[in-house]
Amino acid sequence: MGIDGVIFDLDGTLLDTIADLAYSVNNVLLRYGYRTHPVEAYKQFIGDGMAMLIQRAVGETCSDKEITKLVFELKDEYAKNWNRETKPYPGVHDLLKELSHKKIKISVFSNKSHEFTVEMVKYYFPDIAFSTILGLQDSIPRKPDPHGALLIAHTMQLEPTQIAMIGDSATDVEMAHACGMYSIGVSWGYRPVALLLQHHPHAIANTPGDIIRIITSVT
Repeated sequence: MGIDGVIFDLDGTLLDTIADLAYSVNNVLLRYGYRTHPVEAYKQFIGDGMAMLIQRAVGETCSDKEITKLVFELKDEYAKNWNRETKPYPGVHDLLKELSHKKIKISVFSNKSHEFTVEMVKYYFPDIAFSTILGLQDSIPRKPDPHGALLIAHTMQLEPTQIAMIGDSATDVEMAHACGMYSIGVSWGYRPVALLLQHHPHAIANTPGDIIRIITSVT
């Protein structure tokens, strides 16, 4: 049947966001007397939404009430800082333009808060026509739950088997398998390729250009 649509993860796949996330979380941690962390540590903290990000940054002993307060503070802090150093990975913009030229439908599904997901995609890729941009919200379970990806497939008017899910984490690979989508792991993100391979993606892309070659080879 071939691939007629793609769903991209955002952080670690389309955009390198780690420096601004780390800066924002560390500012909140400092404000409330918690220990801060180096940027590299945040590569292990992110990927499952802001509440889990804060939980991992402060430790398991933090109460739900404290987590809620810190997440509220983080949203305000990140709103001021998300475009300080964040940038698309090299070759990503050209990849999106080529996919558009080939009439392949493009969507984004992220565990980042929905408002930030939409704002950032439109800011960094204003000339790309996305079918759907979806982030974490109360009505959408976070990845790897398949609900959001299947909703996107319906919106794109494609069967899951016609879609490639592209991301840098095991979460993206697991969700693709749960949906019956073709899974492509990217090696330039925040998770080691060895970890991705443990979850058996259909393919690994080492550059954005590899993605075109991979999806056009799927029959």
